[in-house]
Amino acid sequence: MLELRVRPGTARRLGAGVTLIELMVTVSLIALLATFAAPSYRSFVVNQQLSTASADFLTALLQARSEAVRLGKQVMVVPVQEVQGPSASSYSWLDGWCIFVDANASGAYDSATSTLINCTKKQGLSGVVAVTTGSGKTSGPFAESKPFFAYSPAGFAVAPASRYSSGSINGKLWLTAAETARDRAVIVSKSGRPRICDPKTDPGSTPCNTD
Repeated sequence: MLELRVRPGTARRLGAGVTLIELMVTVSLIALLATFAAPSYRSFVVNQQLSTASADFLTALLQARSEAVRLGKQVMVVPVQEVQGPSASSYSWLDGWCIFVDANASGAYDSATSTLINCTKKQGLSGVVAVTTGSGKTSGPFAESKPFFAYSPAGFAVAPASRYSSGSINGKLWLTAAETARDRAVIVSKSGRPRICDPKTDPGSTPCNTD
């Protein structure tokens, strides 16, 4: 019969685990890999916030247009502060937005006559994503001191006389993530159709131009 003999001390060596030097090398490698991975992960998070913000705003515009047609009344999208406060001379889309039925087509939210559909608050977006203005950037009623967008009962983009100079409008909301230099444009055509444009993939000669 074959007998297996283990020399004294072998069992202890087999179960001893890693040495301190091996542990230090492993920790150093993990720290090195984390150093390279951290910027990539941060860029991913920032770009994801940019994509989410533009997609959420597009959803709000689509809902506003749908409700205007369904209810046969003017529906507006405005920055959340205009409805929920605080009062300010200018408002930012980056704090969120509200959709409401402008029953008397006054162009302003009135708790007595307007019907609030919903509000979306955005937290932590300022400082990461910015609304960029200037030539070729944000245009139309998106860039007013009290920015807004409105839809007629027929689903067309319109502007109440109290807020804008013309009755038919189109515009572009340009969102930029400074850390990654990525952009997204939310564009509304004169017919009222909203869409998202990525300038890196837009085939037009003027990237993300208004319709």
